[in-house]
This record gives sequence, C-alpha cells and structure tokens, in this order.
Amino acid sequence: MKKALTLLNTLIIGFAASVWTGTGESSDPILADREIPADIASTCALTQACDQPAFSRRWVAKTLQGDLYIIINERCTGSDCRAWLVEKSASAATTLLSFDATFRLREDKAGYPVIESYTGMSATEGAYSRYEWIGNAYTRTTSRLVYNVDGVECGTIEQCRLAASEAVTQKQVDRAVRIWENVGGVSWI
Repeated sequence: MKKALTLLNTLIIGFAASVWTGTGESSDPILADREIPADIASTCALTQACDQPAFSRRWVAKTLQGDLYIIINERCTGSDCRAWLVEKSASAATTLLSFDATFRLREDKAGYPVIESYTGMSATEGAYSRYEWIGNAYTRTTSRLVYNVDGVECGTIEQCRLAASEAVTQKQVDRAVRIWENVGGVSWI
C-alpha cells in the first residue's frame, strides 16, 4: 500500500510539473537566437563597433505579457555599445528599449524595471539617464550631466564646485584648480 501511494504521489507531481512548465517550455525562460528581434540582430551590421555579434541574454523579470530579457552584444567594443530590453510573449519578442550598455536595473512594482544608463560624452563629461515604464512604454524620466576630473566623477556642476571648495579646505589646491579648469572652464596660469 505504501509503495502504491509513493508511486501515485510521484505520478501526480510529475503530471503537475509538466502542466506547470507547459509543452516544450522549462521553468527557466530562454530567448533563442532565432527569437532575437531583427532590429537588434541587424545592429551590428550598421556599426563598426563589432565584428560578428555574440549576443548574451539575461532574464530579468516576468510580466503579464511574458518575460523580460537584457541583450548585450559581447563583441561590441568602444563607447557606442548598446543594450536592449526585450519582452518575449507567446507570439513574438519585441524590443522595448535600447540604451547605453553601461547601466543598472532597479526593481519596480509593476514588473518592468527602472533602467539607469550612463553615456560617456567626452573624457570630462557624461550623462545619466533614467527610464521608467509608464503605461505601455518606457519613457526617459530624468537626465543629468556629470563631470569627471582626473578620471574620477565629481558629479554635477554644483557638486564639483563643492568638491573644489573641499579640496581647497584640505589644502589640495592642485585638485581644486583641475576641477575649476575642467568643469568651470576657468584657465589658470
């Protein structure tokens, strides 16, 4: 009797697992090469940043419509590399957003993550952009210009002014001058 109950439990669990994962699907969502949207697959041909694409895919979240993935071309080099957020539904995979490949994700209650990306504009300037899911699309909600001095980010103009004042207070006049020259455009002779 005990063996029959164990066999029955095993069959029930096996059946439940196959129903849970669906036909041909696993509990680990996958985005196959053939499912990558054409606008992403053709990007490599349009730029000099890569030789042949090697897309890495990372599952991000489950939504009501399907699964979200971040796609990055691992062979992309240089400052013009992009990342894409793709939603795979039962019918197709769709690109929701293209953004700079230097980014971080923040969790959001709606299932669609907040994306914060950084774009280097020059050796001394960069910009942070924040994208949020609003309604049925991603929208850039904030953008801020930041400055780098000696390879270190000092922040916005106001933050850099404060950093220069702090450097003067700490008797680091050379650092203060470099901040004023790079951020404020002040020339010192």
